[in-house]
Amino acid sequence: MIWQAILYVCSIAAGVTIVLFSRQLVSIKKWYDISFLQGVGLILWGLSHLMINHPDPVVRIISLPLDSLFYLFFLMSLHVYPLAPHIYYDQWKTVLDSVAFLAIYGATVLTIVFSPAETGSTFILMHLFSGLLLVFPLVTVYMANARLNGKQTERKAELLLATLLLIVTVMLHQLLPEPVVMIFGVLSIGILVFAHYRFPRNRSKSVVMDEHSYLHEQLHFSIQDSNAMQVLLIIQLIAMLTWRESWVYMIGFGIAAIITTVRICLTKSRNQSLIRQTLKTAGSLEKKFSEQLEQIQGKNYQLSKMLSLKQTYEKLLLASNEQSLREVSYENLQQVIEELVDVWFAKMDNLVYLRLSLESQDGVVYYEIIRGDEDHSGIQRDVTERIAVDEEQDTPLVPRYVVMQAKCVTENEEELLLEQSFYQLLIVNVRGLILRCLQENQLLELRLMEQEMELAQKIQRMLMPDGRLLLPKLEAKAVFLPDTYVGGDYIDYLKLDERRTCFVIADVSGHGLPASLMTTGIRSAVRAVTQTCWEPELILQRLNSLLYEDLIKTRSFITMLVAIYDSHEHALLISRAGHPQPLYLTASGAALLPCCGGLGLGLSPDSFYERETIPLKEEGILLAYTDGLLDLSRNDLQRCVNQWLEGFTRLRHEGLLSEDEDSIAIVENYVKSQTSESLQTDDISLLILRFQSGTEQEAVIDDVV
Repeated sequence: MIWQAILYVCSIAAGVTIVLFSRQLVSIKKWYDISFLQGVGLILWGLSHLMINHPDPVVRIISLPLDSLFYLFFLMSLHVYPLAPHIYYDQWKTVLDSVAFLAIYGATVLTIVFSPAETGSTFILMHLFSGLLLVFPLVTVYMANARLNGKQTERKAELLLATLLLIVTVMLHQLLPEPVVMIFGVLSIGILVFAHYRFPRNRSKSVVMDEHSYLHEQLHFSIQDSNAMQVLLIIQLIAMLTWRESWVYMIGFGIAAIITTVRICLTKSRNQSLIRQTLKTAGSLEKKFSEQLEQIQGKNYQLSKMLSLKQTYEKLLLASNEQSLREVSYENLQQVIEELVDVWFAKMDNLVYLRLSLESQDGVVYYEIIRGDEDHSGIQRDVTERIAVDEEQDTPLVPRYVVMQAKCVTENEEELLLEQSFYQLLIVNVRGLILRCLQENQLLELRLMEQEMELAQKIQRMLMPDGRLLLPKLEAKAVFLPDTYVGGDYIDYLKLDERRTCFVIADVSGHGLPASLMTTGIRSAVRAVTQTCWEPELILQRLNSLLYEDLIKTRSFITMLVAIYDSHEHALLISRAGHPQPLYLTASGAALLPCCGGLGLGLSPDSFYERETIPLKEEGILLAYTDGLLDLSRNDLQRCVNQWLEGFTRLRHEGLLSEDEDSIAIVENYVKSQTSESLQTDDISLLILRFQSGTEQEAVIDDVV
């Protein structure tokens, strides 16, 4: 008795634990779930068996309905077992199964009341058939669960097997020895608690199914349930025929058999309805399949047409690429266009007439190609495309428009729309060929121009002094930095006699080739004037008179600085015609050389110029330059001059312009480094004169280092 009490207490404790696992108590419509129902069933089973051994007869009577509630709660737990939205027990089946169980239970109670001698066998029979009422739906649910997939399904199957083990133990507990019942009872209860602990707590995702699959799964489950009930009915009939000792019990089994029969008939009726719905959905699916098959066939036809057009398009692209790889010029342009049109006319299946022309803005046809029959009887569509070649030019070589007219035999709008892109590709290719010819011609002209400019640059540099001029107490070097290939700056130094050397630096207004052409005339004029004159102011006056007419015609002018070096006096005679003041660099510092100025050449026919004599008493550098040196800065002119003066003063303080250093090279490199850091917008020319004091030496004239 003690071991039985321990078993029943364990059942109650396990039931409380399983109830705590319940996770569905959140809805008024469904306030229970499988854990709740089985937990309560275990509690009732333990209480009923503790009460059945009580000495009070009232307590023993109360224990009977509690024992029956164990079976009812476990039966309901199987009916609410969570399978899938389309697999479930109808509520009326739960009601009929419960009524059938109550019929057997009522027969048991009446048998005990009227035939107390048959109590033991009646209890055994009740537990056996009550257990069978649970086993058959459990097997049905297990088979339905096995059709599902996933990890949750495996854990749910564990709970079903644990439930089956407990039901079998309860069914046979009065037929087995007490130790065996104790062992199997505790073991089955423990396994059931563990199965509820591992039971999935979250809802599995619903599988999206079509209507036919939904009905098929529901029908399959309903047929399995009907088969199980048929087996149960056979067992009930066998029990009625074999157990005739108690008519009351036979009546109870008869009522249960009748209820089971009604349930089977209703289930078969529902199955017939499900079969009709399934067949209806199958017919609907077949119809949809036929429609989809027709759509697929239509799409396949369209795809085949698209594939054909794609292949045509690829062939046309290959033809276009072949033409693009050919060398095209104005000499073979028409031939290449004709070959391209022939390819298009041959590859386009629906094309029966094709005309391509090169036209002016006014509609004048410079050139045209015609393929096919314009009066073909099957023509359905007429397509015209036009594209502009160049908005600025309109010549036979570079027409304003490429025009294409095509006539085809197709009526299909989609094909026509696709083929229209092919026609556009044709005129785009023709336009590209024309532009390639134009570009090649422009590149040829550009190369010729570059060659001419390079030749002009070489000529201008040949006219400039090359290397340094060395005199006993003076060195000179010319530096020319043009903004483009050539410029309008002019530098020269030439020996007038044994005593005097003339230095000239000039800047023609304007840039480029026109200004460089003017420097050639200046060079000739300077050499002509210095044949008969050595005074710098007179040289400027005579140059102004000589060049004035030409400068007026070209609307230009010239700034110039002329310096005559007198080796006997060791002095410079300087005159300026609108030219910037030179920079004077000595040991005392850097400053602008104070010398008189005048109007630039070509601005007035009667210009007058003054002469300034600069005795060279100490070592130093005189830097004459063109105004391009002052255009490197966006600042005002005076500020730019001050920046150069500060830079040269810094060089003097660093000892770089001393007698021991190559001062001319240092000044040249400094100017070049500063100009490379700025945006040059004008030609820059430098005339660097380095003079020194000391005893006279023999002049070495025109010696180039």
